[in-house]
Amino acid sequence: MDLKYMVERTGSVARVADARRIDTKYDVLVGADGAIAATRCKSEAGDHFALTLQLPKIKPGDRAHRGDIERFMRAYFPATLRTLGCG
Repeated sequence: MDLKYMVERTGSVARVADARRIDTKYDVLVGADGAIAATRCKSEAGDHFALTLQLPKIKPGDRAHRGDIERFMRAYFPATLRTLGCG
């Protein structure tokens, strides 16, 4: 799955500034002001699960929170998948 198009489109709900892929078994892009992750997840609702994290109060150009955002996604996304029964 290629999430890059979701974070780069102007006006996208999942817009994330300066998004970069991180090394994980899931498709995860972490940016300066948020992140987006997705993977296959078979459920009654569909066959994929995506999670977006947006932090609109981070000022444009502020790159200081990227590490915190990455740590959050590394912990929260897999835990959510386990809760849903697909991780």
